[in-house]
Amino acid sequence: MPSATETSASKRGAAWLSVVANAGAVVVKLATAAITGSSAILSEAAHSAGDLSASVIALVSVRAADRPADSGHPFGHEKIEHVSGVVEGALIVAAASAVAVLALTHLGEPVEHYRIGIAVMLGGAAVNVVVARRVRRIARETHSAALEADAAHLSADVVTSLGAAAALVLVELTAIAELDGLIACGIALLVARTGIRLVVQGTRVLVDVAIPDDEVATIHAVLEGADGVTGWHRLRARRAGSIRHIDVHVLVDPGMSVARAHQITDTIEAELEERLGGADVVIHIEPATSVPEEDSSLL
Repeated sequence: MPSATETSASKRGAAWLSVVANAGAVVVKLATAAITGSSAILSEAAHSAGDLSASVIALVSVRAADRPADSGHPFGHEKIEHVSGVVEGALIVAAASAVAVLALTHLGEPVEHYRIGIAVMLGGAAVNVVVARRVRRIARETHSAALEADAAHLSADVVTSLGAAAALVLVELTAIAELDGLIACGIALLVARTGIRLVVQGTRVLVDVAIPDDEVATIHAVLEGADGVTGWHRLRARRAGSIRHIDVHVLVDPGMSVARAHQITDTIEAELEERLGGADVVIHIEPATSVPEEDSSLL
């Protein structure tokens, strides 16, 4: 498992890659929109500008989230990434609105140099496929909400770039200039959908929704396999950034020594850290007596 320093460096590298890719996309798309007069490509430039703002926010958030816990934030700063995800989602929705406005404003305007526009859109889509795959891989390896949001932006950009290329092809084949703007509006809807999804996902974590069922099953498996544990209750778990915060009451033999009970908790904590990829575990040891009905396991 990579060290915290290696994980932090990997996240920052991915965030910088996204910033550079989006900055380049904005410049190239604006230039191409000026050459072709395509509202779909102009809309794509607005989309990439929104993505650039979001990727800068992601870069700042992954740096801030990696700061260690302090007196003001005893549980760490990981939730900053989820705040970032919500902000990024809101920016994407704003970009989608701008795309729609631009498309309708320029509806029916003539388009020129189709092949240049098509080539640029296809080239941009290919670049973003590569960048999105790398950012998503690192996001999943590090459980970074901010990078996961960034990867979603880049993937959406692939789809919308292909849509803009398709618009130019159709306009060239049919000579119906309005198709360019109408397809741009369709692009706006796809972009908005991605942004809304990111806002919902980030908000769920900020209100401490339970971790996924497969991770709960992993916790159960670790507790069931722990030597000396006869049962547990009051299991609760939530996620903040790459860390799962878990607390549970573990039942052991009433005659067990404190040293042995402490050894059991250390073993459980180490295994959860290894299997979940990041866990802050608090275990309360109790003698194995009857558990009140109201104390039954929450997860």
